[in-house]
Amino acid sequence: MQRAISPTERTEALERGLIAERPSRYCWAYDERRSELLADCFTEDAVWEGTVAGLQRVGPLSGRERILEWLTEFWPYQRHQPRHVLLNTVIEEHNEKQARTLSYLLLSTVRRGQVKLSTTGFYRLSLARVEDDWRITHMFAGFDAPFWPGKLEGLGERGRERHGLFDGLAS
Repeated sequence: MQRAISPTERTEALERGLIAERPSRYCWAYDERRSELLADCFTEDAVWEGTVAGLQRVGPLSGRERILEWLTEFWPYQRHQPRHVLLNTVIEEHNEKQARTLSYLLLSTVRRGQVKLSTTGFYRLSLARVEDDWRITHMFAGFDAPFWPGKLEGLGERGRERHGLFDGLAS
């Protein structure tokens, strides 16, 4: 005989599903170049930052408008179709107002009919409950390898800025 699921357990399951869905919604919005959906992922005061190979800092970028400006600035230069694939998303902690998720990332690209694995890594997100949904307050992306073309040393000032490489090596 099956055990009945209580209303509290149903609510908990729904909340966990909504929390775990937010990282995927971020990836979907970016890959499909849907700026309005991307904006919906972040709180007004969100922060986006990361590292590449644990050495090169990316960001930090502060505020939803700045994050969106930076993320969507890539789109005219991308000659490929990115696909962010999240794996093993776990909800590290959560309560009624805040949550934190961890996800592994596989980033592939398609260009001229060729699929290529661009990099792997992880996302660590802090989220806040805003009305009836969850929004990202802080996003940390840890990329295992560079996602830009060529060598870092070959990127000019504009290229470094475009990729969020503002201040050198991570500490």
